[in-house]
Amino acid sequence: MFLTLGTPVACRVTEILKDYITRNNPLVKELYVNLGDVKTVRILSFYPGTENIIDRELALSLTSPVAMPDATVWLWREAGFSDFVRRVLGIDLGEEQEESQWLELFHLEQDGSMGCMASVDPTGEWGVHYSFNDEYFYGLDGLGPSSWFKEGHIMVQSFFRILNLPSTSLVHGACVGVEDTGVLMCARGGGGKSTLSVQAMLKGFEYVSDDYLILHKDDKGVTASPIYSFITLSPEMYDRMYDDLDQARFLGVSPWKGKYVLDISRYRDNFRRHYPVNALIYPEINLDAAAPSIEKCTPADRGKTVVQIAHSTISQMGFHGFKGGQTDKAFILKTIKMLSGLDCYKITLCPDIIANVDCLRGFTRSLRNR
Repeated sequence: MFLTLGTPVACRVTEILKDYITRNNPLVKELYVNLGDVKTVRILSFYPGTENIIDRELALSLTSPVAMPDATVWLWREAGFSDFVRRVLGIDLGEEQEESQWLELFHLEQDGSMGCMASVDPTGEWGVHYSFNDEYFYGLDGLGPSSWFKEGHIMVQSFFRILNLPSTSLVHGACVGVEDTGVLMCARGGGGKSTLSVQAMLKGFEYVSDDYLILHKDDKGVTASPIYSFITLSPEMYDRMYDDLDQARFLGVSPWKGKYVLDISRYRDNFRRHYPVNALIYPEINLDAAAPSIEKCTPADRGKTVVQIAHSTISQMGFHGFKGGQTDKAFILKTIKMLSGLDCYKITLCPDIIANVDCLRGFTRSLRNR
């Protein structure tokens, strides 16, 4: 069910949530996250144990407190999802609204942009998300590996909205490089970007991310910065990289496709911020290929690749992304504009992951001479 809120109601909901959270939960810890030197976010954790998860997942982005953060995320434990909207927010949905239904609330600004959004999953699987102006609310239940990893990358939906700026975006992709020459890998889950980017890092590449990153464009070009300090690998790829992953720490198993979740914050020296992006790479796995290969995409294929970056990002954001109409189109158009001027290449990956990395290394070095 979709429900549009007026500005007074949206403001009131924000105050209700603050009062509800602080009245029922003591503040556990106040943390600050630096998102690519673009935004500084204050995290108020009212859920014991989440501070440890934040320390692990955002180890490379945590920063010192600032007097005036750009946004605040309120994080709390919420067990009563089924009647949350009526019981906590005081919004009467009418007799036709069944509490078992998914609810999404929107507030539209005068210019047509989305000013706030709340999503409430009555099953509790995805919890409660709400945002208005620079306040973000994130309620969930469960800290066990199976419950927590269902959420994926912590607060990624909130970070996505915070970073939705004219020249900056959080995108779903991977980025690695050699000698300050980077490639942005674009693929949906299962396309091989995580395996290639992680193996490349382990073999000496400079590294930004294997899954989510911050893109920024200015008059000097496009750069990428990391957010998270963990990776996910299939059990098969983990076994094949095991000897090289000696500094990684096993965190658990994700319920999504059974991937292993690994903390790689000890590879801090490999990470790069504001890393130049010189080309787009679209990986495609071919189990019958004897060797990897790279070829330049046609203009049509390049266009499809760029649009896929935007679509993949939106789909990964799930219910708390920019689903629906004009906001999807705006994000796609912004992505096309940000990545304009970058050539796009298709890399065909073979079963030999070391050969794939060597192929990527040679290609990336060749970009420096162009």
